[in-house]
Amino acid sequence: MTAPIIAFTDAGGLPAISEVGGKGYSLLRLSREHFPVPPGFVLTTRFFEPWARRVRQCEAWKAFLAAAPGDMATAAAALPPLAEALAFDADQARLVAEALDGLGQWRLFAVRSSSPEEDLASASFAGGYETILGATRDTMERAVRRAFGSCLNPRVFVYKRQHGFDISQARIAVVIQAQIDADVAGVGFSLDPLTNDYDLAVFNANWGLGETVVSGLATPDQFTVDKVTGEVVETVLGAKETSYWLLPDGGTTERADDRHDEATLSPDQLREMTATLSRIEALYQCPMDIEWAWHGGRFSLLQARPITAWLPLPEEILTAPGAPRALFMDATLAIQGIQEPLSVMGQDFLAVFFRRAARRLLGDDAIVDPGHGLVRPAGGRLYSCLSFLFTMADPEGFAAFIDNMDAMVGDILREADLAPYRRLPKPAFLNHLIPRLLAHVPGLPLRNIAAALAPEHAAARYHPKVEAALAAMAAHREDGQGLADAADRLCGAFLELLVDVLATPLLVGILAKSRLRRLFAARAASDPTVADDLTHIDQALPHNITIDMGLALYGVAEAFREAGLADAASIDRCLLAGDAPPEAARAVAAWRDFQDRFGFRGPRELDLAAPRYRDAPEMLCKQVVALAALPEGGDTPRTIQQRSIERRLAAHARLERTARAMGVPAHAEYGLLYRLVEHFGGYRENHKYYLVKVIALVRERALEAGRSLARAGRLDDAREVFDLTLADLDRALGDPSLDARALGAANTAFLRRLGRVEAFPHVVDSRGRILRPKSRPAKAGELSGQGVSPGTVSGPVKVLRTPDEKPLLPGDILVARATDPGWTPLFVNAAAIVLEVGGMLQHGSLVAREYGKPCVAGVLDATRLLRDGEPVEVDGSWGRVRRLDPPPS
Repeated sequence: MTAPIIAFTDAGGLPAISEVGGKGYSLLRLSREHFPVPPGFVLTTRFFEPWARRVRQCEAWKAFLAAAPGDMATAAAALPPLAEALAFDADQARLVAEALDGLGQWRLFAVRSSSPEEDLASASFAGGYETILGATRDTMERAVRRAFGSCLNPRVFVYKRQHGFDISQARIAVVIQAQIDADVAGVGFSLDPLTNDYDLAVFNANWGLGETVVSGLATPDQFTVDKVTGEVVETVLGAKETSYWLLPDGGTTERADDRHDEATLSPDQLREMTATLSRIEALYQCPMDIEWAWHGGRFSLLQARPITAWLPLPEEILTAPGAPRALFMDATLAIQGIQEPLSVMGQDFLAVFFRRAARRLLGDDAIVDPGHGLVRPAGGRLYSCLSFLFTMADPEGFAAFIDNMDAMVGDILREADLAPYRRLPKPAFLNHLIPRLLAHVPGLPLRNIAAALAPEHAAARYHPKVEAALAAMAAHREDGQGLADAADRLCGAFLELLVDVLATPLLVGILAKSRLRRLFAARAASDPTVADDLTHIDQALPHNITIDMGLALYGVAEAFREAGLADAASIDRCLLAGDAPPEAARAVAAWRDFQDRFGFRGPRELDLAAPRYRDAPEMLCKQVVALAALPEGGDTPRTIQQRSIERRLAAHARLERTARAMGVPAHAEYGLLYRLVEHFGGYRENHKYYLVKVIALVRERALEAGRSLARAGRLDDAREVFDLTLADLDRALGDPSLDARALGAANTAFLRRLGRVEAFPHVVDSRGRILRPKSRPAKAGELSGQGVSPGTVSGPVKVLRTPDEKPLLPGDILVARATDPGWTPLFVNAAAIVLEVGGMLQHGSLVAREYGKPCVAGVLDATRLLRDGEPVEVDGSWGRVRRLDPPPS
C-alpha cells in the first residue's frame, strides 16, 4: 500500500492517481523529470482515511447519499461543516511535522487539494477545490482541514454528477509545497485556447502571486509566443488592477501596483517558459495548462494539467511544426450536416469510395498526397483540402459556390488571410483536367445534350436503367468475396450508375436552373416578385425522393388515423410489438411499403454504423404519432405539397409572361429551361439515395459478420464490428486467433479523444488553428444568418440535437445544428427552421423551401443561444431570428 505521505523527491515508481490525486501525481512526475518544481510532498488519500471514515458515519452524509437527484445540492449544503470538527490525530500530526522538517528552512507553504478525479484529460474541476497560500507550520492543520473540506463542497458534487463521476466517496489528497514569494506569476497554455493553434503558447501574468490571474481578480498581461521560433508574436498589456503578495509571517495581502503600463515578462523569460512548456507537452503527449512563478530571476513550475477543451486533429492531416500549413473544410458538416464523428468502418468505406471515384473520373495518377486530396476521410470526419482546391479554383469563386451549402465557410474564406494556405504545388494532372475528365466519362456530354433536346425520352429510360444497376449491385453483395473487395466492387458499380445514368438528370437540372437565374438576373435585381418566383419554380418538382419519403411516412400516419388508432400506444403496439388488429391492416401495409422503399435510410446515413429505420423503427414511431395527430384539412404533407405545386405553377405563369415581354428568344429559351427543370430538377438528391443503398448493402453484410463474431465471443456486441476497418473484418473472419476487441479499441482511440468536442469547426488548418467568421452585425435581440427559404413566422423555440430527442409540436420553431434526410418528417410540424450549419443547397434548406417553411441557416451558436419555449420570429427572407417578448402569463 502507498505510504500516507510521499515527498516529491522520493525514489521509486509513481503512485496511482487514485491515491495522490491529479495535481499531486503531476507534481510528483514533473519533479522526478527534473522540472523546476518547488519542493513539497503529498498527503495521500490513505492519510485522510480516518477523516473520511468519520464523514461517512455522519447523518448528514447518509442523508446526502439518500437524496433524490433534484435535492442533491440542498443535501450537499450540510456537508462542508462536517470538516470543521476534524483534527489531526497523533500519527497524522507526527507525519506532517516530519515531512515539513524534510523541507529544510522553508517557512511558508502552499496547500492545495488534489482530487483523484481532478486535472485529468477528461475533467479539470477548475475552481472546484481549495488552495491556501502562505500557510505556516502553526496554521498547517487548519489549512489541510480546509483543503480536505473542499471535497465536501456542493459545487464539486454538482460537477461530478454532470461529468459522470461517482459521488458516493469523499476522497481527496492534499499537496503541501514550498511557497514561492513570486515577483510575477500566472498561467500558461501550450496552444492558443481561442484559435486552437498548436504552434502558439499563451501566457497570462500579473505582479505578485498568481491567484489574481487564476481567480480572475485582475486583468493580466497576455503574451503569445511562437513555439517554433520562440518569438513573441503579440503582447497585450492588462490593467493589472490589483495584486496579491506574501506576508513574511504567513498569509497574503492585497495591494494595488502602479506598474500598469509595464510588461510583467521579458522576451527572454517568455522564451524560457515556452521551452519548458513545450517539454511538458512532449512528456504528456497532449496540450498542457501550467501555473508558474518568477522570483529573484528564477522560474518555478507550480502545477501542470492537460487542457480539456481543445480540438485534436488526426495525424493524416497534420503538418510538421513550422512547415507550410494546409487549410481544410469539414465536409461532414458543410455538405452532409453530420455532427458526430464517423465510425471507423464508415470512414474506411468512404475512403474506398473516394479513391474509386478519383480513379473512375480522373485516372490512377489523380490520387495525390492523401493529406491534400479534395476529400480526405480522417479522424471520424470528411476533410476537404482547400489548399489543394485553391490550386485549381479561385477562393472567391469557391466561397460563392460553398455559400449554397455552408454560408459560414463562405464568410470565412472571404474574410480570412488565405495567403499562407496557397503554397501547394499544382498537381500535374490538373493541367489537363477537362480533357482528362471527358476521357474518363465518355458519352456523358452527348447524353446531357440528348436529354436537353428530348427530356421526356430521357426520363422514360431513367428508371429501367437504375433498376438494372441496382440488381447488379445486389449481386456484388453476395459474390462470396471478402467485405473489403465487395465494398470496392459496389463502389465501382455505383460510380458506373452515377456516370451512365444519375449524372445526366442531375447535371441538366442544375444547369437549367442556373441558366434560368441568369436569364432573369436583371429583372430579379429590381423586382422582388421575380426573385421569389425563381425560388418557387424549383419547388414540388416530380421525382424528389426525399419529399416522397415524407409523403410516404404521412401515408402511414394517415392510415392509422383513419383506422382510429392514432394514439402512441396503438401505433407502438402495431409497429414495434407486431400486435396489429385487423383494422390496422392498411396502416401496417403502408408501413411495410415505407420500409421497403426507405428503411435503409436514417439520420447520419452516410455512416455505415448509423442505425437505419428498419433497424430502429422506434426512431420513426414518434414522428408517425405526431403526423397522425395533424388535423385533416390543416397543414399536412399532402396539403403542403399541393400548395407548393400551385405556387410553382403560378410562378411559372408569371415568369413566362415576363419572358414573353423580354422578346421571342428569351421566351423560347424560358420554355425549354422550364421543361428541363420540371423533368430533371427533382432528381437532385437521387444520387445520394442510391449511394446510401450501397452503404446499406455493406452495412448488412458487416452486421452479419459482427453477429458471427459476437456468437463466437470475440465481440461483446455485433455493432462493435464498426470499430474495425473493412480489411480488419476480413482478417478477423479468416483468423480466429486475431483479437477483434483489441483491434477495435486501438482503432477507436482517436475517436474517444473527440468525446469532449461539442462542435466541430467548419474550417481548420493543419496545425489546429480554427478559422471563424467575423461577428455579423445584428440588432439587439436578433441573431443573423443567411435566409435560405423566404417567409416570416413566429413561434416557440424547440432545440433538437437528434431528430427523436423530444417531440416537435405543430408551430414549434425547429432549431438544430444541421439536418440530413432523417430529419425530413419533422419539417411538417415545424413552423420555421433555424440551422447553425447550411446554405441555399443544404438539405434542410431544400426541404424547408419544398414545404414553404421559413428557414435561416448559418446562425452561429443558435442551439446554445436559444432555449426551448423562447418565442422568436424567423425571417427567412432577410436571414434574421428576432427574440420576442414572452406572452403575458
